[in-house]
Amino acid sequence: MRFLSNLGSFINAWRDYPAEDNTVLGSRYTVQEMIGEGSYGIIYQCRDQQSGHVVAVKQSRPSKGDYAKELLNREAAIISSLQHPQIPAYLDFFTDSRHSYLVMSYMDGDTLEDLIFEHGMKYEEAECLHIALQLLELVRYLHEQGYVHLDLRIPNVLFKDGRIHLIDFGLARRIGEPPPLRQPVRKKFPRGSSSSVQYKESKESEDLRDIGHFMLFMLYSAYDPDDDPSAVEERSWQEELQLSEEVREMIKRLMQLSSPYSDSLQFMNELQTLANAKKPPL
Repeated sequence: MRFLSNLGSFINAWRDYPAEDNTVLGSRYTVQEMIGEGSYGIIYQCRDQQSGHVVAVKQSRPSKGDYAKELLNREAAIISSLQHPQIPAYLDFFTDSRHSYLVMSYMDGDTLEDLIFEHGMKYEEAECLHIALQLLELVRYLHEQGYVHLDLRIPNVLFKDGRIHLIDFGLARRIGEPPPLRQPVRKKFPRGSSSSVQYKESKESEDLRDIGHFMLFMLYSAYDPDDDPSAVEERSWQEELQLSEEVREMIKRLMQLSSPYSDSLQFMNELQTLANAKKPPL
């Protein structure tokens, strides 16, 4: 059984081997480099031979078959319905015998993940609030169009020239839309296991919960366990982070640890008030 599992992993890795640099996709887009990959897609930076522009091309992951193509079709439909300068613009969609490809405007910048873990950026409470407000403005636009993002993680938020850009709509859905159904693969291996996937509900509160996690990542960037004599003990974020009562309660509501916000508009009103009261240092 272990041999079969290893063989399956090897075959999937071979099928998912990314396109090499200078490969031409769709007789038009020249691969410059692979810039990201997820469970269901591989993303390339490409040069559009017709326009000369740099674009992002997302390929459905071959090992995920029709399911990955379905998700990419869904993402293409959502992106094509959005028009915002801080969200990738839909440019093209094409298929070949094995793959589907979504072409979008290329968004350059550093992710919050890069800024914290590679550049050593540290975010105090006031700056965290103002960055969260920028992110929420994009999320509010998305909610107003009838969608939820459902993947507001630090690798999916880009910083460029002081502005936030939101990328990767692979898990986005219409508000209230049921989760996609995925048929389990290789049901018999291993015995008794299930390959069903747990999906978030298509509700604004799920995006708000993600923003709560996003804020905690920023706030933990300034936390130094060496300065905390109690750091040897496992403690919650409420105990480790020195936060104002207003910010602590805000994150608790986002994480649904206390009375949650009714929607993203209610949260925005409170966040704007608190951000205005706490100006970041110049």
